[in-house]
Amino acid sequence: MATLERIRQRSGLLLIVIGLAMLAFILTDLLGSGNSMLRNNANVVGEVDGTEIDIRDFNIKMDERLALIQQQNPQQAAGISRIMLADQIWREYQEEILLGANYEELGLAVNDLELFQRITKNPQVRGQEGFKDKVTGKFSTAQLKQYIQNIEDNVNNDPQASAAFQQWINFENGTRDEALRNKYLYAVRKGLYMPSALAKADYNRRNDLSTIQYLGLEYSSIVDSTVEVSDSELKSYYKKNSDDFKSEGTRDIAFVNFPVQPSAKDRMVLQNELREYLADQIITVRGRTDTLVSFANTDDDSSYAVGRSDLNVTAAFYEKEALTAPMDSILFEQEKGFIYGPYEENGVYALAKISDIAYVPDSVQARHILLSFQGAANGRSESTRAPQDAKNLADSLLKVVSEDSTQFGALAKQYSDDPGSGAKGGALGWFSQGQMVASFNKYCFFNEKGDIGLVFSQFGFHIIHIQDQKGSNKSLKLVKIQRQIEASDVTRDSIYDLASKFAAEANAEGADFAEVASNLGYNPRPAANIGVFQESILGIGQNREVVRWVHNEETALGAIQLFNQDNNSFLVTQLTQIQPEGTLPFEMVKERIAPLVRKEKKGEMLSEKLKAAQASQSDFAALAADLGVQVKNQGINFATSNLTGFGNEPKIIGAATSLALNTTSEPIIGERGVYLVRVSARTDAEELSSYESEQIRIETEMVNLADQKVFESIKNSAEIIDNRPKFY
Repeated sequence: MATLERIRQRSGLLLIVIGLAMLAFILTDLLGSGNSMLRNNANVVGEVDGTEIDIRDFNIKMDERLALIQQQNPQQAAGISRIMLADQIWREYQEEILLGANYEELGLAVNDLELFQRITKNPQVRGQEGFKDKVTGKFSTAQLKQYIQNIEDNVNNDPQASAAFQQWINFENGTRDEALRNKYLYAVRKGLYMPSALAKADYNRRNDLSTIQYLGLEYSSIVDSTVEVSDSELKSYYKKNSDDFKSEGTRDIAFVNFPVQPSAKDRMVLQNELREYLADQIITVRGRTDTLVSFANTDDDSSYAVGRSDLNVTAAFYEKEALTAPMDSILFEQEKGFIYGPYEENGVYALAKISDIAYVPDSVQARHILLSFQGAANGRSESTRAPQDAKNLADSLLKVVSEDSTQFGALAKQYSDDPGSGAKGGALGWFSQGQMVASFNKYCFFNEKGDIGLVFSQFGFHIIHIQDQKGSNKSLKLVKIQRQIEASDVTRDSIYDLASKFAAEANAEGADFAEVASNLGYNPRPAANIGVFQESILGIGQNREVVRWVHNEETALGAIQLFNQDNNSFLVTQLTQIQPEGTLPFEMVKERIAPLVRKEKKGEMLSEKLKAAQASQSDFAALAADLGVQVKNQGINFATSNLTGFGNEPKIIGAATSLALNTTSEPIIGERGVYLVRVSARTDAEELSSYESEQIRIETEMVNLADQKVFESIKNSAEIIDNRPKFY
């Protein structure tokens, strides 16, 4: 009882303690979790007008898109980087959110009936064999509905059906989104109009022809050192033109590259390993002596090479012209079994053995029957023939033509999936070495006239009839053991040690990166304006790791880091400049402003010089002579951009097109200098009976730009937070 009484007496203190403990727990959770109120959500890849995009959902979409691309085009998928894929998905999220708000506001929608009609009109859907009527062979909506019902019914008990159903839902959603987007853009396009009067004005601007005389005084005629620029002038220019100094938040670095290259010792070791293959080796294991047969004495050249070569072994025939010197002259004087090497070519050391000698024709005349199948490269067959069905048919036709070659032409016309040669009875005419795919080429050049055989290629099964052969050239069958010339682990470690030593010295207190590099005999190189989404850096190449490091908020100016560049080199990198996002501070762009202000002052000086010359001389030719320059003549219209002798000068062209005939302009300040212009002749554009074609042309140009510009306009007015650099 006494204890309970003491608790009652101190209940207020107890509540405070409990309250503080709960507050500490809550704050710990808020400050320590990814959902902290005081920092960005760790799982949010971006935010579009208040809608957060979760990184997990974003990654799922990326994985689904990559899987789809791999299924449709494996070669394209291999060339897509993670950041490229993220760009594509990020844009789609922005379109979905920003355009979606417009759809709702405008009342745009796609109901289930319209969606199904759009799906059934999709050529890819209509072309699917599983959606065709078994009797008529035509697309059937009933078959499509049955397919959807089947996968939906089995979604909970069949993983394949579940995956197929999810793919179908994604396809439906994609079709709906595309339909809404098209409706919206159609409405935008219908709102574009070019009045006839404006079309006529644009036509006249582009077709009125003016012949002008002009002279120019170039800025380079005034030495820079004679034009002083004050700080107040620089600041005034910065204030007036601050929009010209906006940055997307780029970074500058300096780096020293330490390439990992094989040493002379690495090369010697590799050559010695290859030389060991030239003679039989006697080995003794546990008192038992055995002989390891050499490359020279083996009975199976290809098998021997496969177990010792870093690259694929292909026993290929070479004519003399296909070999480089001195191999061409040496090998063609040798007998079968001769081994050349070790020699270096294309980054490898190699041994080349003459495995066989043959005499092959210069050219071959042949015909073929191609039996393609579904999925074959460039397959032209309209059927859904399976590979085994194609093989069975090929075997049957081969048997027929082998017994009676006179039937070859008729069967080629009937069965061949090569429409070009099939229409000519399979005839391919004459062709030389290398014009056909490897398997086809090998059969034609290494078999005899009159032979009929079957080969397989990426296009399908070929029944080949060799009709004739011309010429005879000596060819050598070479089997190569190729070993890549690479740096050893010892060499790699020594180069890493050099890079580490430099990084440590450059990172010492008070050390200067460039000075330390120079003292150690290294040449530091700069890389400027590295954007947050960049994948490649000039002078370095692909290295997303460096980009992410320089844009990491924790990487301080002057920080130094050692990177492994694809195992080919080590990079020691220093962050030398941080350009903040938005308008750059004056001190950061001061050096860039100085030549611009100097150019302005030169323009004023040259303008005064031209005005003074005009005051004393009205004749244009005499004026040029007084100034020591030449008068130039040129025909221009509003679309002209270049001024002969001076380059791109749009301001001068624009002023000249609006200048009155036989009138000399005031001095015009341009890109390269200051000019005087006189219009000596003008031919007005030919009047058109109707400017409807001009209206259509301009409206078409506007429509072509609308799809891109309308989204960019919406995006520019939206609030977008992009956190992708934290994840990719």
